[in-house]
Amino acid sequence: MKTITKTTLPEIKTNLPGPKAKEMLNRDAKYISPSYTRSYPLVVQRGYGAIIEDVDGNTFLDFNAGVAVAALGHAHPEIVEVIERQAREFVHISGTDYYYPQQTALAEKLVQVTPGDFAKKVHYGNSGAEAMEAALKAAIYATGRNKFIAFRGA
Repeated sequence: MKTITKTTLPEIKTNLPGPKAKEMLNRDAKYISPSYTRSYPLVVQRGYGAIIEDVDGNTFLDFNAGVAVAALGHAHPEIVEVIERQAREFVHISGTDYYYPQQTALAEKLVQVTPGDFAKKVHYGNSGAEAMEAALKAAIYATGRNKFIAFRGA
């Protein structure tokens, strides 16, 4: 992992977006569906720790954390090692289609570390929408009620 030093702190070297980023944005517009809503014209080349670097060498703090999958930072050597080890076995198996030991082992660990002395189950989801749907279904199951109040911008 690249060590974060004063020189790897956020630093803007070009106008934003930079020349390489502009070229990439044009290529992207030509080949990628416009249905993706990207909030900023940032073209990421690499990440290390909490820093992301664009194709023009500008560095930024990654407040997005890779949409939460990089909460421990980018390119952490222990995480890279685990990913490499797992990729040698298999890359992805859908836990809703088949069983695999890693999924069960993680669920056991999550049940052990979460508070409360009651029977617990783990539901894996791949989005906030899936998590909300599961929470609503659990609430219906637990209470027998099926009406909810929702707040926006709370």
